[in-house]
Amino acid sequence: MMFQFSGLKTDQGSALIISLIMLLLLSLITLGGMQSTILQERMASNLHDRNIAFQASERALREGENWLADNAGLALTNDRLIGPQTWDGSGNDVVTVNTNDPQLSGEPVYHAGWVADFCPGLQAGGPCFERFAVTSRAQGGTGQSIVILQSMFMPQPL
Repeated sequence: MMFQFSGLKTDQGSALIISLIMLLLLSLITLGGMQSTILQERMASNLHDRNIAFQASERALREGENWLADNAGLALTNDRLIGPQTWDGSGNDVVTVNTNDPQLSGEPVYHAGWVADFCPGLQAGGPCFERFAVTSRAQGGTGQSIVILQSMFMPQPL
C-alpha cells in the first residue's frame, strides 16, 4: 500500500519564511532594548554631570560666604547681580575658586553683592545687619551643565 501526501509540495519553504519573520521580530526587540539602554546611559551621564556642577557651585557659594564673613566691609560697594539666573560668570567683583578638579570644564566663580540693611531690633537699640546676596556659578564636565546657586548672607554687625 502506497500513501501519497499531496500537501507536501505546497508546504516546502514555509519553515524558512517563518524563521526569517521570527528572526526579524527578535532583531526589532533587540534594537528597542538597545535604544532604551542608550537613553538610560545618557540620562545617568547627564545627572552625573549636573551633580558635579552642583557640588562645585556649592563649594564656591560656601567659599563666598566664608570670605564675606571676614570681609563684609569690602563687599559693601559690590552691587547685587540683577539677573542671577542668566549670569554668565563674568563681571566686576567676581572671584574664581581654584579647585583644580579635572572633572570640571571650568573653575567655579562667586559674586558677593550688598542687598540691604536689616535692623530687627531698631526700637530696642539692637544692631543692624548688612544683608548680602552670594551667587555662585559652576560648570560640570561639559559646558552644557551649568548650576547657579544664590544665598542671602548676614555676617556679624560691623
